Amino acid sequence: MRFRSHLIASSIAAVMLYPRAPWRAALVVIAGTIIDVDHLVLYASRSGDTNPLGAIQYDRRRVGRPTTGDTRPRYGPLRSVIHNPLVTLPLVWGAARLVPALTPLAQGLTLHLAMDTPWKMLLDLRVWRRSGGICERCGERRRSRQVYHHIIPKDGGAIWALENRVLWCERCAKAVRKRQGFTS
Repeated sequence: MRFRSHLIASSIAAVMLYPRAPWRAALVVIAGTIIDVDHLVLYASRSGDTNPLGAIQYDRRRVGRPTTGDTRPRYGPLRSVIHNPLVTLPLVWGAARLVPALTPLAQGLTLHLAMDTPWKMLLDLRVWRRSGGICERCGERRRSRQVYHHIIPKDGGAIWALENRVLWCERCAKAVRKRQGFTS
């Protein structure tokens, strides 16, 4: 997500949660946006550049494919442990339970992390649970496995439908792709 998206969503949530408490609303907005400072810190520690504009330009370039002749370094994703909801949310909500004044901060962080959660991962968890971690085509457990979608042809099923997603090992995926006429 982009900073602007987090700022807008946090502002809307803050006004809805605390229409008559501007300080609490401000805390929701601050917590919903300031967590992204960790991206700048990681960028600065890896690149030596402390300019926020440099971090923004790097992030936009990082998500695209490198072009021919582009020798600029890539530092990988700029996500720290703070962006892991399984780590951050229990700590923040535990603190909010002990100190109720921290509740708006917990709400802002929760909103931010919910917006950053890759929802495709949640879809994949359903497939892993259904298959038990075993390739659904050959039954192999030892090879690398991955969730593939659009088993039903593109116009034949929704990407999020469980019946249109399978867990296959790499060998089965290549065999199916080859049979379907794909080279890789």
